[in-house]
Amino acid sequence: MQKITFTYLLSKFYSLNETMGKAKEQRIISPFTLLLSCSVFIVLMANTVFFDKLNALYSWQENLSFIISLSLLLLSLILFVMFVLNILLPTKVVVFVMLLIAAMVDYYGVVLGVLIDKTMIQNVAETNLAEAQEIINLGLFSRVIFMAILPAALLLFIQVKNITWLQRLRQQAISITMIMVLIPILIAPFSAQYTSFFRLHKELRYYTNPLYPIYSVFDYLAEQTASLNSKQFINLTTQITKSSSTRKPKLMILVVGEAVRADHLSLNGYSRDTTPNMSKQAGLINFSQVSSCGTSTAVSVPCMFSFFGRDDFTVSKAKYTQNVLDVLAASSVRVSWRDNNSSSKGVADRLMYQSYRSSEVNTVCDVECRDVGMLVNLQQYVDQHTQDTVIVLHQMGNHGPAYFKRYPNEFEFFTPACQSAELSECSQHEIINAYDNAIRYTDYFLAEVIKLLQANSVQYNTAMLYVSDHGESLGENGLYLHGMPYAFAPDAQTHVPIISWFSAPYIDIEKTKAHQDDAYSHDTIANTLLTFFEVNTNIADEFKVTPPLFYLKPKGDDK
Repeated sequence: MQKITFTYLLSKFYSLNETMGKAKEQRIISPFTLLLSCSVFIVLMANTVFFDKLNALYSWQENLSFIISLSLLLLSLILFVMFVLNILLPTKVVVFVMLLIAAMVDYYGVVLGVLIDKTMIQNVAETNLAEAQEIINLGLFSRVIFMAILPAALLLFIQVKNITWLQRLRQQAISITMIMVLIPILIAPFSAQYTSFFRLHKELRYYTNPLYPIYSVFDYLAEQTASLNSKQFINLTTQITKSSSTRKPKLMILVVGEAVRADHLSLNGYSRDTTPNMSKQAGLINFSQVSSCGTSTAVSVPCMFSFFGRDDFTVSKAKYTQNVLDVLAASSVRVSWRDNNSSSKGVADRLMYQSYRSSEVNTVCDVECRDVGMLVNLQQYVDQHTQDTVIVLHQMGNHGPAYFKRYPNEFEFFTPACQSAELSECSQHEIINAYDNAIRYTDYFLAEVIKLLQANSVQYNTAMLYVSDHGESLGENGLYLHGMPYAFAPDAQTHVPIISWFSAPYIDIEKTKAHQDDAYSHDTIANTLLTFFEVNTNIADEFKVTPPLFYLKPKGDDK
């Protein structure tokens, strides 16, 4: 028997390596063939959501020729992108990167109905490790392995034809030119259908994998670059005056909720008792018809504090522009931000800010740090001064997909509740149970906020304002979480609650209640804050200012 030695193993390794080298030589393919094969694989395997949406609008039986043309157009555009990337990157690297992106996008699109657009790219860029861990799971790894790792492993047994950089550049130029010639040829016979397709069904472009996600990355980077190039801070107004209808200073606690949809509050007629404390709270005003500014925290939070309004708002513009909290601070209102979420999204960059995501600060932590921890020692903070004060509390709230982590065990009222961040492992009923339990915990948190304000109503004119940043999809039509493009986002992601409670004699409670079912949006928040603190500016001369949520009593009628 052959004695196994290091020399023997080494000779066998070289023999195997030589055999694989000869096999590779027999499997030499051109860069064009490899990129084309990858593009075909992506179109067929990673665009099921796109073709499902397409088939819902254009039946295969009646529009087969158009669908074939559209499929070839998608293939051509993917191939075009790959050739462009291949100018800078090796062919095999381009193939692996495209397969990896396509696999990840396909998973979130198929399993959660999530679209990857510029806002979602921003969410990814601004997320923290804890949030990222909740959306990275075995399902995602499985999809990446079968759609990216295994296909890419075949590249080990394939040798790309060795050509010089100039030869490759020439081939790429020829290929790109051919694609640019092919595209109008594909479109021309179906020009009428393409015209209606691009005009009436613009939303389908969001589902082209990986084209739209790649475009969104570059769009996001361009916006960030433009933002960096305009770092000069813009003050919208310096004409700030403040009056007071009463002798007492004002104290408002503004709670920014996370991912709470209005139709899951029993205050709004939901069949389940998700707001037992708020439902019996005297003096509460529930604004039932409110639209969010965006469908993600990264957009909605800076937007609700901005003066631009949803129609004119951009994140890059808001980053270096005075917001309503800046104006309040300039008017001698004491402003502070306590955050149990990812961040203030730039709103509190110039203000007193403290994160409560760590047990070093938040004294109420178990599997995660609780929202109620932001109330610990808050009374001491209030007692330090007697001036007008606004305190923003940014909740973790109903942040998904791990809804079961958003509340302590004693708040598990609806059972069985989904105990996984991988929502595909749970029924829709279990997901909703966990989500509704998290709302009950927010209800408890708001009750504690009101108790604190009631304890200070002798010294202050007090108010609580709760506003959710956006809603949440819970499996309706195969959609989960949030972040859909606003133009066709479901009401579940844009219809949000605003709840208020006042102990301020200059607020006309009855008149405000009479309008609580009127249509409002996040655009009203900035003016609502200015109105409560009786701060006057000339901003209304430059911007379309939305009326506030509440009405003031006539002067002399507020004692």
